[in-house]
Amino acid sequence: MTLSRGQVVGVVLALVAAGAVLAFWPREEPGVKEAITQKIVQMTDAAERKDMAALMDGVSDSFESGEGWNKQQLKSVLLGQVLRGNWVRVFVKDLQVTEVNPSRGDVQVKIIFGRSQADTLETLARDSVLSAYLIEGSFQKEDDGEWRAVQARHRSMSPSELF
Repeated sequence: MTLSRGQVVGVVLALVAAGAVLAFWPREEPGVKEAITQKIVQMTDAAERKDMAALMDGVSDSFESGEGWNKQQLKSVLLGQVLRGNWVRVFVKDLQVTEVNPSRGDVQVKIIFGRSQADTLETLARDSVLSAYLIEGSFQKEDDGEWRAVQARHRSMSPSELF
């Protein structure tokens, strides 16, 4: 069976129309927990890629830390952590997100930085240099619709606290 030129054009137009409907169909926004979790995953991925712009995009201009750091000071600290050494792996462990209201959520998470070629948390400890932090903070949905960290405090963790 051969299709005429008109039939082929009709099929292509139908596929384009179906694609447009799917692309522009209203999507339900993720809830607070899901949105913040997605943002943290994006930020840790950016840290592994050493993409400081993408990492810092997850931090609000009004950011304040428990240590008194603003966004620029946090960037300096993260630069030192991410760019020091050749192989950086960033693992998220025990992530807990609590919805405060529809535009704000609190976070508690263990972030583990490893200088290694490991690709799983289980193999990271074998031949790696590790630093780990317990981070507690808040994310807020800003005017542009993006979720960003607005507050955080951290403390170093010992290896016995990790597992």
